[in-house]
Amino acid sequence: MGSPMRLATFQPQLGVHCETTTLRNMLHHAGADISEPMLFGLGQGIDFQYWDAPDPGRSTPMLTGRIGPALLSRNACAALGVALRESRAPDAESARAAAAKLLDAGHVVGMSVDIFHLDYFSSRSHFASHYIALYGLDGSLAHVVDTDQQGGAQTLPEESLRRARASDEGFMPTPNLQMYVEPLPARLTVDTDAVLREQIWPAILLTARRMAGASGPRFGLDALRRAASEIAAWSDTLACADETVQGVGRFWRFAGTGGANFRTLYHAFLLEARHRSGDSELDPFVADFDAVRQRWDQAIEMLTAYRGGDAGRRQLQAVAAQLHAIADAEQSLFERLLVPAAKRAGEPT
Repeated sequence: MGSPMRLATFQPQLGVHCETTTLRNMLHHAGADISEPMLFGLGQGIDFQYWDAPDPGRSTPMLTGRIGPALLSRNACAALGVALRESRAPDAESARAAAAKLLDAGHVVGMSVDIFHLDYFSSRSHFASHYIALYGLDGSLAHVVDTDQQGGAQTLPEESLRRARASDEGFMPTPNLQMYVEPLPARLTVDTDAVLREQIWPAILLTARRMAGASGPRFGLDALRRAASEIAAWSDTLACADETVQGVGRFWRFAGTGGANFRTLYHAFLLEARHRSGDSELDPFVADFDAVRQRWDQAIEMLTAYRGGDAGRRQLQAVAAQLHAIADAEQSLFERLLVPAAKRAGEPT
């Protein structure tokens, strides 16, 4: 399977969401220690996305609280002045050779994979928008870092990784995609805190503009309101509602979200932003987003407790009402954020 290669000085960095964990490991090995919430915030990661169900009536739409795969990494690296390189190999053998070459050059390699083929992963469903950080290949085994939930640093057969990388099944597959970061700007490694302070408000401004604006039926708060309206009827429109409804709740809580459908991560970003910047104007937004996070948790509790019948129907109606209220609260919060963010970033609202 090729010559062995493992990064001798690599230190795994743990995280709760797959792409930000992968990015954190790439940046840390390159010389910049940046927290996962900060990367999520600088990457403008929060959103709500609605993707039509592959089998309407038997499955729900894909409903996720973040922006699209790889876009978060691109945004964060652009904010930090880091060159992020992405490529897709034409086949599994070329992908393995390209990864080995990057390891030999001292890079941690980020890659998209289908979780179905990862030996250590508990899910038996195809989901191809998962990210892991590769730091070693030895001819039969691969050494990677996944999320805390999946055990962090893991070793798996190279054949398992090959299948996971090459898969074209599941949600938004990108077979044999990999990425790495070029050597970091000197200022980012020498004065990381100053760079982060400079980039906090511009990232907040871009996020607030997108979240406060209209993005159509698939993205943003309009998509959340669309999903809320449909959830109220799931008892009647889904063939296997018990398992499917509970699955959405588990997905929003556990599936690489860091809790509360990514709202916990964004709250942690705002909290760290307040600490780093010393800007008290962030205080009400930290508090308000904590309240939003708690409301997401309450909605998730209702989904995971769903048991069908008339009580379940009433429960889904309550979830729908909660999600509509959440959409209104997030709309208000991001609209209010526009004013201080524009002022701090030196731009018009």
